[in-house]
Order: sequence, then C-alpha cells, then structure tokens
Amino acid sequence: MSPHSERLDIRSYSGEVQSHRHDYHQVVLPLSGVMDMEIDGRGGLVAAGRGAIIATDATHAFQAPPSGRFVVADLPDDGNSALWTEAELFRRTAFFTITQPLQSLIDYLAATIDIVTPAARSHWCGLLVETLNASQAEPATAADMIVERAIRFMRAKLEQPITVADIAAAAGAGETRLHELFRQRTGDTPHGRLAELRLDAACRLLTTTSLPIAEIAVRTGHADQSALTRKLRISRGVTPAVLRRGRGASG
Repeated sequence: MSPHSERLDIRSYSGEVQSHRHDYHQVVLPLSGVMDMEIDGRGGLVAAGRGAIIATDATHAFQAPPSGRFVVADLPDDGNSALWTEAELFRRTAFFTITQPLQSLIDYLAATIDIVTPAARSHWCGLLVETLNASQAEPATAADMIVERAIRFMRAKLEQPITVADIAAAAGAGETRLHELFRQRTGDTPHGRLAELRLDAACRLLTTTSLPIAEIAVRTGHADQSALTRKLRISRGVTPAVLRRGRGASG
C-alpha cells in the first residue's frame, strides 16, 4: 500500500483465524455478522453497534464467518491524518461504540459501494475521520464490556463444563441481561457463542497440530470425539478427519 493512498471496501473473510500487522491504520465497521478480534492483547467484537480501530504496527488476530460483511478503511500513516493526532488515545480505545452519525455513513456506503467513485470513497474516508474525532472514538459502554468480559471468560474456560450462570457471574451481569446483550450485539445466545468458540478452537487444533482427535475434543469442551464430530458436521458441514486431511493436502 502506498504511504499516501487510502483503500475503502466491503470485505468478507474465510472463517479461519488470521493474524498480522500492517504499516497503515485501519478502521473496521460491521455490516453483518460478528468478527472476533484481539488487538495488541485486547479482545473484543466488531458487531452491531461496535467498531474497531487498529493503529499502525498493532498486532491483531481476527476471525469472522464467510457470511459476515465488514466495511474496512485502510488509512495512510503519513502524519497528516487528523484521526491520529492523539494516537495513544486510539490505542487505548481500540473498540468503540458506533454513534448514529457514523451509522448513517455506514448505511450510505453499503447502499452505494458498487457505484461510488474513487474520489467519493476518499471523501467518505474523510467524513469517517471527522465523525470519529467528533465522537472521540466513543469507548466501550458498560454493556459492551459485559459482552467482552463474557467472551474472554469463555475463551479461557473452553475445556471446562461452564454454565450460562458461570459466564454471567464472570461478566458481572444477570443471566437475563446477558442473554439480552448477546442477542443485541452478536445475534446469538451465550450458549451458542460458547459452542462456536469451542468449534473454532477445535478447528485450529485440527489444522495446526497433530494431537489425537479425541484429545482435541476434550481440550475444547466436547464430551468425546463423537460429540465433536457430530457438532462439526451439523455446524460446519465437515468432520475432524476431513479437516485434518485438508491440512495435509495443502501443506
């Protein structure tokens, strides 16, 4: 990417966990679906009402289902962007609440992306910068933090038989409130999100390690190999053995 260029488009991802860093700033905004992200060690979501700012050289890992769609703006790190005059502020607030003016920008872009000219895309990026500055990249609300604490707890306890009550307690919310927030921000339930996180972890181990499938099942919170196989087939349309063979074929 040229040091003075911008890139703006709508992107979808493979469903695989990806990790990298780049020499430009990036803003990620949701259209549909949920992206799990970790930016310099801080986990969070890009989902309805939540976006993310990734500063230059920040290491970040992310995962989103292929059905998800996200507005991604790559912004040059040339020292002239008003968005980055207080870079440390943005490093501390990687995840932020989407304000109504910003949501209006997202809706406009989603409706015009196929016809918008390069000049108009550059103008949109300028409006994005101004809108984020006007809202001071509004940090996570208390509700956002509840969801993020819940997901961090789930990731740390994948192999354990945790309940929604356990998750709610770790997140600092009642079960009813937790369900409500997950529906609003992820379109899923806490239990459903936990199941997907466990399958994500199993897929990573199946494609990056040589651990026995039965051990992977237990490590990722499944009762046994049969349970993992059944859930992968239902949710992802694949079996552990197929995933492992695919790794061998591509490697």
